[in-house]
Formats: sequence, structure tokens, C-alpha cells
Amino acid sequence: MISLDKVKQRLLEGEQIEEIVQKMNWKEFEKLIAEILRKHDFNIHSNFRFKTDRRFEIDVLAVKNKISFLIDCKQWGRGRYKKTGLKYAAKDQKHRLNELKKFLRNNLAAKIKLKVNKNTNFIPLIITWFEEDITLHDKVFIVPIWKFNEFLLSMSEYI
Repeated sequence: MISLDKVKQRLLEGEQIEEIVQKMNWKEFEKLIAEILRKHDFNIHSNFRFKTDRRFEIDVLAVKNKISFLIDCKQWGRGRYKKTGLKYAAKDQKHRLNELKKFLRNNLAAKIKLKVNKNTNFIPLIITWFEEDITLHDKVFIVPIWKFNEFLLSMSEYI
């Protein structure tokens, strides 16, 4: 399993983030995202499952103060249909957000467990490993892994 410290060491040794992430499996990629968020003092709920009219899963649900990120981790490489795929993924993530809000509306136990309330600002994100810049598609942020820390440090500029 790759840790944030191992990634940092490999970067210091000159390896590119794309090379490091490309060698990870999806579980390691999700754990790396969660570890970055923990370093920023977020409470993490990995693979959060809930049910409304059907079952849903959020790869990483991160909560801190009045902010809650719903994160879908996409370890996609280059490809001619990647942009279209990200647009569909953004649409799906927005749908998961709406369903999570519906789920939480009358579920006090879940609100307590997640540490969210009516003032929580839910922000859908897709973290990908091969993307040029931070973009916004249909109110869903698409953030490349190599700009994720910058996004977290400057989130007030984006949100």
C-alpha cells in the first residue's frame, strides 16, 4: 500500500506524480485522496454507502466545519473519450449529491455520524490523475491529483 510519505519521497527522487499514480490500483488511489484530506483535518468516510430509491456509494466523503466534499476518484488515463467520460461522471456525481441530501433529510443518525447539518455546504468533486487544470462542469469540480492540495489550500477562491 502506498502512503502519502512514500509518494512524497518518490516525488523528491524525481518521479512524476502521473507515473506514481499510474502504478496504483483504485483502492490505493482512493486511500491517497483520503490521506491528503486527513492532513487537512477533514473527517473521512471512505466508500460511504446509502440508499434512497436505489443504492449509492461515494468513494470519499470528507467533512470539515461547514464543508463536505463528495469525491469520486477517477484513475483514468489519456484517451479520446475521457472528456466525455468526465462529463458523464460529473452528471452522476451531481445525482449522488442530490440523493445524499434526500437521504440525510430525515436521517438524524446519519447526520450525527457524518457530522453534517442544515448549514453544511456539500461540494461534489471528481479527482482524476490526468487532467490539465481545475475545471467546473455542471457545478462539479474536476481536480487533477497534482493540483488537489492547491485546491484544498485555496478552496475559498473556488467555492
